Amino acid sequence: MQTVHAADGLSAHLDDGGALRIEWREPDWLGPGTLAVYGAAARFLAASPARGADDLGAFTALDLRWGDLPFALAGRVRAYAERSLLVLRLTAPDGLASTGSGQFAEPAVAWPHFRPRARASGGVPAGARTYGHQWAEFALPVFGDADGAGFLFAPHRPPVLQPLLLIAPDGRTLLIAPLDYFHEQLIAVPTDAASLESGLRCGWHGDLCSAPAGFATELAIWAASGPRAALDEWLACLRRRAATQRPSRYADAGLARLSYWTDNGAAYYYRTAKGLDYLTTLERAVDDCEARGLPIGMVQIDSWFYPQEHSRPVSDAGAALVPPSGMLRWEPRDDLFPDGFADLRRRLGNRPLAFHSRHFASASPYFARHDAWVDGAYAHPRDSGLVDHLMASAASWGALTYEQDWLVESFTGVRGLREAPGRARAWHEQLDAAAAANGMTLQWCMAAPPDFLQTVTLPRVTSIRTSGDYRYLFDNGLNWVWLLHVNALARGLGLNAFKDVFLSDRRAEPYAEIEALLAVLCAGPVGIGDAIGEADAALVRRTCREDGVLVKPDAPLAALERCFLQHGHLTPSLLFGETYSSHAAERWVYLVTLHASSTRAALRERVALADLGPVRPRGDVVVYDWRRATCQRVAADAAWEVELDFQDWDYRVLCPVLPGERALIGDVARYATMGDRRVGNVAASATQLAFDVMGVPRTIAEIHGWSAAPPRAATAASLADRRDLIPDAWRWNADSGQWSVRVDLQRAGCLRVTLHW
Repeated sequence: MQTVHAADGLSAHLDDGGALRIEWREPDWLGPGTLAVYGAAARFLAASPARGADDLGAFTALDLRWGDLPFALAGRVRAYAERSLLVLRLTAPDGLASTGSGQFAEPAVAWPHFRPRARASGGVPAGARTYGHQWAEFALPVFGDADGAGFLFAPHRPPVLQPLLLIAPDGRTLLIAPLDYFHEQLIAVPTDAASLESGLRCGWHGDLCSAPAGFATELAIWAASGPRAALDEWLACLRRRAATQRPSRYADAGLARLSYWTDNGAAYYYRTAKGLDYLTTLERAVDDCEARGLPIGMVQIDSWFYPQEHSRPVSDAGAALVPPSGMLRWEPRDDLFPDGFADLRRRLGNRPLAFHSRHFASASPYFARHDAWVDGAYAHPRDSGLVDHLMASAASWGALTYEQDWLVESFTGVRGLREAPGRARAWHEQLDAAAAANGMTLQWCMAAPPDFLQTVTLPRVTSIRTSGDYRYLFDNGLNWVWLLHVNALARGLGLNAFKDVFLSDRRAEPYAEIEALLAVLCAGPVGIGDAIGEADAALVRRTCREDGVLVKPDAPLAALERCFLQHGHLTPSLLFGETYSSHAAERWVYLVTLHASSTRAALRERVALADLGPVRPRGDVVVYDWRRATCQRVAADAAWEVELDFQDWDYRVLCPVLPGERALIGDVARYATMGDRRVGNVAASATQLAFDVMGVPRTIAEIHGWSAAPPRAATAASLADRRDLIPDAWRWNADSGQWSVRVDLQRAGCLRVTLHW
C-alpha cells in the first residue's frame, strides 16, 4: 500500500490493485475508488511517488498508470501539506477520439469510481448524509443518504451532481468537486435501490467524444469542519486560480435600484391590463409605481417580446404556460412593437432596460447565415458572430443588461456543445466579451452548477438567479429552501444573487413581506411585478431609500451549516439563513428563520449564535427583533428558542456592543438596517458614537440604537455646518435602553451624526 498525507489527517491510500481509499479520522469514507472506462476493463499497472509544488502549495503525489484501454490515460493524486486537500488529476496524453458512452449521465471515463456500500467497518460515522446540486436549472439542491443515494432529482434533468458533499452528524464534511472543466466533469450517483452498486462515478460525461492531446481535468476532495466551510474553501480556490474580478453590488441600475419585472410570476407576463396594449400597460405600471413613491431604476422585458417557434399570445386573458420552445429571432414581435423599441423607450422615460434571451430553435433564420450545431428542434451558433450581432442590437435598444435564460436547456439540448471540451466555456466567454464591448452587463438565469462555476472567468455577470420561478409549480416554502442553499454557492463565488420577481400586494401574495425581505437580503436585484394600482409602497420601501437606491447587505443570505443535513421543505425542520453588513467598527449580522417545511404544524427549534459559523459575533451583541421592535443584550454564547407557524418567519439583527456599552441598530424602517447605502463610517469611543446617514436630500431619516446609559447630547454635521439636535429629535427609553435620532438630510443628502455620553 502507498499513502500520501494532506493536512489535518486527510490522506489517500492506494492498494496493490490500484484502489484508492480516502481516510480522514475514519479509515474509509468512500469505499474503494478505481478507474472505470465505458466499454473497457481497465487494468492497473503501477504507481510511483512524486513531490512538487504549485499554486495550492507543496504536495506529495502518486502517479498512476493503467492498461488495456481504448486510449491512454494517466492519473495523479496530490496531497497538500498545508491544506486539507487531495487533487485527482486525470490526463488523456494522446487525446480522445471515441463515441463516449452515448449517454450524458453515464460517464465515459470515471476516476475515481467509489463504492461507499463496500466501505470497511469504521468508515463514515452512522447518520452521515450527502448533499449536492443537481445538473438542473438554478442548481437544484438535493439531499441523500450516506451511500450517495436517496436524492430526489428533478426528473427532466440528468441525475448527476456538482459538487457532492458527504456530511457527518457532527458537521465534518468531505466535498468532491471539479477545479476546472466544469462542463465536462460530473458526479453520477445511484438513482434508486436497484442501482446502489453503481456507486459514485466522478468523471467525464458520456457525450464527451473528442479532446486534444494532453486534455486533463482536476477533481478536488476537500475536508472541512462543515459544509459551508467546505464550499467556501473550494470556491475561493476557484476564484483565486482564475483571478476573478467581481463588480460591486451596485454595478448597474438593476443591482443598484428598485426594478420592475415582467417575467414568470409577474402580473404582466404574457398578459396586458384589461383593454390595453402591452406598451400602454407597461407605461402605466411604471408610472403608477412612481406615483406611489417607488422610483423604478430599470425595467425588465421578458420572453414575450420576441418570436419563438411556438409563440404564445399576449392579451389581457394571459396565455397558458406551455413547454419551452426555441427562439426564432431576437427582435421585437411585430404584433406587439410595430415600430420597434423606440416608442417603448420613450414611454418608459428612457430608463435602462434588461432584455431576456433563451436557447435557439433550429428553425431560426439566423442559421442560414451563421454556422450552428443542430440537435433536433434546437441549435446553437458555433462562433461569436451571431452573439456579437445580437449584443450590438440590444445596445441600440437601450439595454443595460442582457439576461441569458435557459442556460441549462442550451447545453443539455444541443449535443454539439458537449462533444468536445471547452465549447460551453467559449460560449459563455463570447457573451461576456460582447457585453463588455457594448457597455452592458449580464444576468445568468436557469444556470446549472457548471454555469455558476464558469462565472469565475466572466466579469460582466453582475447577478444570477438562485431559485425556481416565483409562484410556478411549487409553493413559496420550497423556493425559500432552494434559495438559501443555492445562495451559499453564489456567495462563495462572489456573485450577487437574485431571488426573482415578487408581488408586494398582500391580497395577491400572502407572503409578500417574506418575499420582499428575502429579495433584498440576496444582495442582488430587487424586482417587483405588481399590477397597476396594486403595489404595496410601504412594504417595498423597506428594501430601498426614497430615491429607489437599494439598502442591502454585503453578501447573499445563505443557509446555516445545520440546514445541510436535512431538506428544510421535505422534513419538519426550520430554515435558518444569515448575511451581514460590515463597517470599519464591526460586523452586523442579519439572521432569518423560516417555517419553509411542508409540515403544517408549528415548529420549534433552538438557535445559537455559535451556529453562525464565520460570521458568529466575537463578543456581546444586542439582538434586535425586527418584527417586534424590541432588543436585548446577550453574550456571544447565547441561544434562544424560535417557534413558528406554517410559512411564518422571524428576523433578528445582531448588533455588536461597541466601546462605551452601546450598540447601533440602524434604520429599522429598512430590512437591512445597517446597509451601507443608508449608514456608514461607524466610529465608537468611550464617550461618542458617530456615523454617517445617507439618503435623499430634504428627507427625514430615523436611526435607532441601544445604550446602557442615556446620551447627554446629539449633534449633526454636514459639509456646510454643524449643529446640536434639539431634544425632540433624539430620545432614549430607560426601560429598553433603545434610543432614536431623527435628522433632516438637508440639501447634501448626507449627515454625520454623533451621540455624546
